[in-house]
Amino acid sequence: MTLKNRMYGYSLSSIEKELIFRRKDTGYVRPIHSTGQVFYLDPSPFLKTPKRDLYYATFPPPGGALIQASVDEVRDEIYRDKSGYYRLTVKTIENWKFIEPKAIHRNKSELAPEEVLHFFTMPFSGEEDNVNQIALCSLLYAVSSPPIMNEQGGIHAAILGEKRPWNGFQKCMKVIPSEFKRPSSDYFYKISPRDEDYQGKNKEVNLAYLNPDKSAMHIPVVFDEIDVRSSKSYHLDAESLTPFITGFVLDSLLLEPEMPEGLEKNIMDAVHEVMNDFKGSGFVPYKQDFSDLIPKLGLSIARFHSHGKLTSQDIQRVVELWTDMFYKAKRVVSTQHEVSRLYRLDDNSRKLYLSLLDAFTLESPVPITEIRSLSRLFRNSDDLDKALHNLNLQGLIIITNQNSIRILDFDKKTISSE
Repeated sequence: MTLKNRMYGYSLSSIEKELIFRRKDTGYVRPIHSTGQVFYLDPSPFLKTPKRDLYYATFPPPGGALIQASVDEVRDEIYRDKSGYYRLTVKTIENWKFIEPKAIHRNKSELAPEEVLHFFTMPFSGEEDNVNQIALCSLLYAVSSPPIMNEQGGIHAAILGEKRPWNGFQKCMKVIPSEFKRPSSDYFYKISPRDEDYQGKNKEVNLAYLNPDKSAMHIPVVFDEIDVRSSKSYHLDAESLTPFITGFVLDSLLLEPEMPEGLEKNIMDAVHEVMNDFKGSGFVPYKQDFSDLIPKLGLSIARFHSHGKLTSQDIQRVVELWTDMFYKAKRVVSTQHEVSRLYRLDDNSRKLYLSLLDAFTLESPVPITEIRSLSRLFRNSDDLDKALHNLNLQGLIIITNQNSIRILDFDKKTISSE
């Protein structure tokens, strides 16, 4: 499916339909003038408005923002292009206000979460719990995860198994619009049978690799004791549901659930639980990415359930899912891959980690502003940012909210100072 070729109501997301048919002078700002004062209001960042309404504001809203406008004056104007004459309704805005997508999306979805989950079970047969776990992992990948602070959003999934179930996974992912498979997209999805490095600057990046052994991944998706159904047995049902599932994904991408500071303890407990499992496991058949692991998976499941805020139940659910899949990965395919040692830090990352240990207490919140004071140790701020990012990636720090981090004690003996 492509985003531009959506002409019928069933191919629109619930937010898009709400803004097109039910809400007047509300939408996502798309400037058409360098000053930003002249703009359209689109039903989503993925679809241009079908209305011939043009807006003007002396004090314009920022591009891409979702706003509700209060119109002061309306006039019709005639314009001409190479196709001939056409009319536009020009609306002068008196004032405007920001709108949260969750306020529009609430209770508007065409499908219940259970129906969406069922779609991702269609290619597979087997024990119900196993199939549902694979479907949930696939779904979390599809709805992605919003960025946390300045870190890139998205879910990286290690698909572990044979070629046939991989083909079933790919068929489910036909719900992802083709535009999102382009590296230029803000929301990028890469589904590949090869383990490939990706360093794009996208807002959210979702990687799904078959049996990867180099790239760090958030969650393994293990096709254990699962059979693949003949596509003829579910093709028509899947085809009829695909536009609705795509609409669900588009709505989800517009939601950015909050991460309450009151959940820090829950997040830290979850991080310890996951890391303790991993540390005691020996070698595993994929490389684990610990960077924002719990928050990312948690925010993804919050998107799935249209939660405005991450909840303790969301965190517990993803810990259980990751743990089940992790032990399946170790049990089923632990001899199939060679995994490199983790936590080989570069000089700047090692310097920053040891400096953090000297200056701050393990597990206690450390304000980002205080970390910035350590920039004197580096040639420039970029070196500090890269070192901070690498420590986050390796699971040596954890970002628990928008303003602070916590330092984790993970196998310090493998790190030595200069």
